[in-house]
Amino acid sequence: MKLSAKRIISLALCGTVVSTLALSGCGGSSGSSGSETDNSEKTYELRLATLYPTEHELTISAQAACDKIEEQTGGKVKIQIYPSDQLGDYTSVYEEVMKGTIDMTINTMVTTYDSTLEMLTIPYLASSYDEAKEIFCNPDSYFFQTVADHQRNLNIETLGIYVAGAMGIGAAKSINSPMDPTVSKPMLIRCPSMDSYLWTAEGFGFNTVTINYSELYSSLQTGVCDGWIGGGAYVNYLGFRDVLKYFGDARYIFENIVCIMNKELYDGMPAEYQTIIKDAFTESTNSFADQMESLDEQAMKDMEAMGIEIYRPTEEEYETMREHFRTNIWPKYENTLDAETFKSLLDNGLREAAAA
Repeated sequence: MKLSAKRIISLALCGTVVSTLALSGCGGSSGSSGSETDNSEKTYELRLATLYPTEHELTISAQAACDKIEEQTGGKVKIQIYPSDQLGDYTSVYEEVMKGTIDMTINTMVTTYDSTLEMLTIPYLASSYDEAKEIFCNPDSYFFQTVADHQRNLNIETLGIYVAGAMGIGAAKSINSPMDPTVSKPMLIRCPSMDSYLWTAEGFGFNTVTINYSELYSSLQTGVCDGWIGGGAYVNYLGFRDVLKYFGDARYIFENIVCIMNKELYDGMPAEYQTIIKDAFTESTNSFADQMESLDEQAMKDMEAMGIEIYRPTEEEYETMREHFRTNIWPKYENTLDAETFKSLLDNGLREAAAA
């Protein structure tokens, strides 16, 4: 469901009032030693919420970006990370960033307020990390600019998009003809409860079931489901290697984690600080994508050493899957995205992927 313009304005105004009344407890700027209009003299002490624990590679990468921002602003912008959903789950945190009661987050995208943001889960928009970096991490790409424009309408400024893994197929048993989407597979695959993931699993020829992520391990262990989609090799290795017999490196969707800030807060900062913040997170997202590619590759080697069957598609198989999904699954998004955005996204996405 999309927010009306009146509702968005109401949220923004509410956030302004809350931030004014509880500034010291809810982030924002503090310690101003200049005039009310001289923001260059303010110190911004900001809170950044994330779902990842402190030791996670993405949190470490984000912390490095925050440290760089503090150094380059001479200590005027200080960002404290609150890991492991300390400030709430991603849906509530996203709303709080809209309102301005939480300053920033690195988290899963919420598409409740604008269905165009479902573009994050279009399968085979990219099928390699080089393509993913060009499409998702590049601030000049059509994809990034479209996401940024739509989030600005929600009082959110997009600072970066982290590529957090190339999603594959993890299963408790082997899969026949795994990367031939024209072959029906008599297996029950767990999907997140989103149309895009259901369409993707069905596009591979699987039967689908929705199971809470917290129950996935036991479901694979007891045979409630045969496998799952929604995570890359690294996630499968960390969370499910003890119950897996198979992993297919299908790379249908690259998990995208957005780094965002309340737009009103961002707009009130000096232009120099805005540039420093965006440059730091652009560098962070690109370097993290390279790191994530290495982590996925190492995870597949580690799983293989454990006796888990690893299936690596040939380039011809990737091309077959790309064509199948673009022909049969992409049209389903026409009812989710507006027609102009849908056409432009796919035209520009294909061009940017080809250029990668």
